[in-house]
Amino acid sequence: MRVTVLGASGRTGIHVVRLLLGRGHQVRAGLRSRRRAEEVAGLGAETVVADVTADADDLVEALAGSEVVINTIGAPDPDQASVDLVDRDGVITAIRAAEKAGVARFVQLSAQFADAPDQGDRLVRSILMAKQISDSVLARSSLNWTIVRPGTLTDDQPTGRVKLSGHLEPGHVSRADVAGVLVATLDEPLAENQGFDVIGGEMPIPSALAALS
Repeated sequence: MRVTVLGASGRTGIHVVRLLLGRGHQVRAGLRSRRRAEEVAGLGAETVVADVTADADDLVEALAGSEVVINTIGAPDPDQASVDLVDRDGVITAIRAAEKAGVARFVQLSAQFADAPDQGDRLVRSILMAKQISDSVLARSSLNWTIVRPGTLTDDQPTGRVKLSGHLEPGHVSRADVAGVLVATLDEPLAENQGFDVIGGEMPIPSALAALS
C-alpha cells in the first residue's frame, strides 16, 4: 500500500515508518518541516512536509496518491493552545484533507479515555477532550477509519503482545507495540470503522485484532 505517516519523526511515528517499510509498503513520511527530515533520514521512506497546522491545501497535496494515512501527531507540549491547535484542529484538518485527496483509510493514534474524558486523569483531561472531538469527526467522516486508544505510552522494547477491547482498565503499553497495532490494522478487516483501547497484554497483536467484535 501507499501509506503516509503523519508525525513520522515522533517517537511512535518512527516505529510505524520502520514497520511499514519492513512489510514492503510504499511509505511517505509526513513531517511538520524539512528540519525534521534528518530524524527519518536513512529509513528509506520518501519525506514530505505535511504540517497539519499550516495551509490545508498544501496538506491535501501532501496526502495525494496515498491509500492510507496513519496519524501519529500530538501536541509538543500540554499547553491548551498547543493541544487545541494540533490534537483538535490539526487532526480535523488532516481528516478533511484526506477526504479531499481521495485517501481511502485513516488510522488514528488517540489516547485511552479520549472517548470518555471525564473518566481519565484530570491532569490530561484537556488533551483527552481535544482528541475526543477530532476522533468524533473522523468517525463521522467518509473515510474508512480506525481509532487506536493506547494507555500510558512507554519506550520499552516491543513484546508483540497486547490486550485490546472497546474499553479497558488503565494500563501501560510500549510505543513500539502501539506502532505494531497501528500497522497491523491494515491487514485486519475487523479493525475497520472501530475504535478500541490497547494496553500491554498476553495476546499476539494479529490475534488480538482478529478477536475484535
